[in-house]
Amino acid sequence: MQTANEILDFNFPYVALQNYAKNIVPKQIHNLFELEIDKLNQLTRKIGVSQFENKSQNLIPQIFRKFKTLISDSNTTIISINNFNRKELRTLSYSLYFSEKGSKSILNSPRELLIVLNTLDKFWRDSFLIGLIECYLRNWPFKSDGALEMLSDFVFKKLKNYTGSRRILSSLKSNLRFFDIKNGDLILGNEMALNKININNATKYISLPESWFSYPYFSKVIVSYYEKNKNQVNFILEDLEKALIAHNNSSSNKRLLSKLIIQANANEYIEVQGSVKAMAFHLIGDPESAIKWNAFDSASESEISELIKARTILNEWITRQFINVFFEKCINDNRRRKFWLKYANKISAFKVIGARRTRAILKSDHRIEQYVDARFSTVYSNKETAAILLIMGNYKLIEFSDPGYAFYAYKKNNPAAPSFDAISHRSVDDFRNSSLPLLVYRSGHYMHSYSDEGRLSHADGDLGWENVFDSWIKTKIGINV
Repeated sequence: MQTANEILDFNFPYVALQNYAKNIVPKQIHNLFELEIDKLNQLTRKIGVSQFENKSQNLIPQIFRKFKTLISDSNTTIISINNFNRKELRTLSYSLYFSEKGSKSILNSPRELLIVLNTLDKFWRDSFLIGLIECYLRNWPFKSDGALEMLSDFVFKKLKNYTGSRRILSSLKSNLRFFDIKNGDLILGNEMALNKININNATKYISLPESWFSYPYFSKVIVSYYEKNKNQVNFILEDLEKALIAHNNSSSNKRLLSKLIIQANANEYIEVQGSVKAMAFHLIGDPESAIKWNAFDSASESEISELIKARTILNEWITRQFINVFFEKCINDNRRRKFWLKYANKISAFKVIGARRTRAILKSDHRIEQYVDARFSTVYSNKETAAILLIMGNYKLIEFSDPGYAFYAYKKNNPAAPSFDAISHRSVDDFRNSSLPLLVYRSGHYMHSYSDEGRLSHADGDLGWENVFDSWIKTKIGINV
């Protein structure tokens, strides 16, 4: 018997109907919908951010001076509305951190801050909150004889009492725990980590403008996020780097990267060592530079200790790589490479000096290419022999790429010791001085007459040259590895 479909000549396969349904809206229309939705999302974000914008930024210096003039010759505790209109009061709420030559910021003076807060309180408008919160987060954690605490108490009181309908202020009210001056930043970073929220969405998470991510408040938010996720550092490292770049704060770079370097120095995290090293070199600088690695103003004792330790570790990583590449590419001497690698953590600074071609050879190696410019000095001569100058203890040590050249050692305070500045050198041969005594005299297996400065060859006798070098370094520099 024929089926109904056969009688009526209907042929609509079920699978085909499903496919037709999926494409019932033409692709062009779907793309148009997506475009319009994106416009609406952008508009929503713009409207949200606009509530934080001070339309009178250019008036801040003028309002600041006006305020300073009004209070300079009086004992007033409040400013009359006759002196400041509503628009000027709103601008004043954004002016607390502003300063100029000869006049410190209002936030630096508890008395002046109290006058501002009393005035804003008397003529209160909820719109004043945005400027006050911006000042609060921009100056976190500010040491000001209790001024920031005063501002914190005032902002918390106003947010707790807020009953309006503005979405942004309602969101801030519900997130008060993140703005506690004692540990609000740590709570935010910790919560984001627990909820597996990307650290780069921190401002969005608490309904603040994305541009505010550069404020000091977010420094320990980032660190707290890392601390909670540090066991999965290989999965979050890229996000942390993006966060530091967006945050753009040198103190935060040092605070976080010192922790990352110390962690990456452990064997179980060696796979992230290269990335951490590149981040540190890019965001802080060459560890050879004491200025770039100076402790930041608000650093605690533990943070200063971590920074010093991290700088030492980073310098060792870079030193190891340079020694590896130098003795591979410039001389291919495995014995010397192994010998100096064991002292890498005792070398506080180094510089490679040579011709342009040597520099190009080293720069062609991906392991050290980004460090060559800072660690290489070019001499006038085109001679291919290069030298590596090492600082160990109170000594300058010199190794050459040519196997026929001796090793030299000078005390750092000796004016005749070679300079790390190659401008004054025509050739690396300037570092050689055959009139210097031997560093160690030996007879068979016996070593005697250790000189403070001098030279040694890499020739073996009854003792390998490594034993002789080790003995001199131990005796004169005081280093034993």
